Amino acid sequence: MKRQYIYIVTIVLLAATVVLLIGSLTRETIEEPGSVRVEAFGAEGNDHQDDSSAIQAAIDYSYENDNLPVQLLGKTYILKRGLKLKEGVTLEMGMATKLLVEGNFNVLEVEQKTSITNGTIEITTPEFRGAAIYVSGKEQVWTTNRIHIENVTLYNSSGTNRGKGIFFNAGSSGEFISFVNVSGVNVSGFHSAVLLEATPPEGGEDFNFINGNRFVNMTLDDCIVCIQVNSAVTIPNEASGNMFKNLQIQLTERTDKAVILSGSNNIIEGMVWDVAFMENRQALIELTKDSSENLLKLNLRKDRVADEGRGNHLSALEE
Repeated sequence: MKRQYIYIVTIVLLAATVVLLIGSLTRETIEEPGSVRVEAFGAEGNDHQDDSSAIQAAIDYSYENDNLPVQLLGKTYILKRGLKLKEGVTLEMGMATKLLVEGNFNVLEVEQKTSITNGTIEITTPEFRGAAIYVSGKEQVWTTNRIHIENVTLYNSSGTNRGKGIFFNAGSSGEFISFVNVSGVNVSGFHSAVLLEATPPEGGEDFNFINGNRFVNMTLDDCIVCIQVNSAVTIPNEASGNMFKNLQIQLTERTDKAVILSGSNNIIEGMVWDVAFMENRQALIELTKDSSENLLKLNLRKDRVADEGRGNHLSALEE
C-alpha cells in the first residue's frame, strides 16, 4: 500500500512538472529576452500571406503579459486588416521592415501610452481612404499617457494620392489629444500628410481639442495637402499650440497646398522645395477665417499666402 502511494505521488509530481515545463516552453517560444516575437503567432513575413491576425495576436499578448515590446524585424508583412496598438504596447520595427497594406482601413489605430519606431507602412492599393497612423481623441492623450512616433516612413505607392499619413481626430465632447511627439517621420504620396481635425462636439455641449503636439524633423513629400489643421479658433473645438519644426516640404505637380491652417497659436517652420511645380500665383498657404495668432516661418513669398484670419504672422521672402 505504501509503495502504491509513493507511485501515485511520483506520477502526480511528474505530471505537474510536465505541465510547468510546457507552460515555460510556450512562453519561451513566444518571447525573446525582453520582447514578443510575431513569428510565434504565425506572422512569418516574406511569404505573401496575410499577417494581420498574427500581428494583432502578438499585440494582444503583449497587452495581457507585461507590455513587452512587439518586434517585427527586417521582413515584409502583408496587412489586409487594420491593427489596434493597445495601451502600453510598443511596436518596434527594423529599418528594413515593411507593412504592405492591401485594402481600405486605418492601418494602425494607436491607443494611449504607446510607441511606434522605425520601419515602413506602404499603401499598395488605390481604394485606400484611411489613415496610416490614426489617433482618436477618445484616448484622452495627455502628458502622463502620451504617444511617441519616431523614424517611421509612411508611403502611398499606389499613385492615387489618397488617404492620410497621420490623422489626429477629436469629434465628441471631452475628447482631446495633447503632447504627442512625432519625430523623424517621412510621409509621401497621400492626400493629407498630417491632418489634425477637431470638429464641433456632437450635441453642441462641452468641448474637444488637439493642442500642444510636436511634429519635428519630418519630410512631407508629394501630398495634395502637406499639413492640414481643421478647427475653430478656440473651444468648443480647438487645435492650438501645435508645433511643426525643422520640416522639409517637397512639392510636386500633384500638390495643391503646402498648408491649410485653422486654430490659434500654432507654429510651422521649415523649407518648401520646388515651388516652380506650382502655378505662378497659386496660394500655397491658406490661413482660414478660423485662424488666429499663428506663426509661419517658410521660404515663400507673401503672394503665396491667402490669409483670412486674424493676427497671423508670416516670415516670408522679399519679392
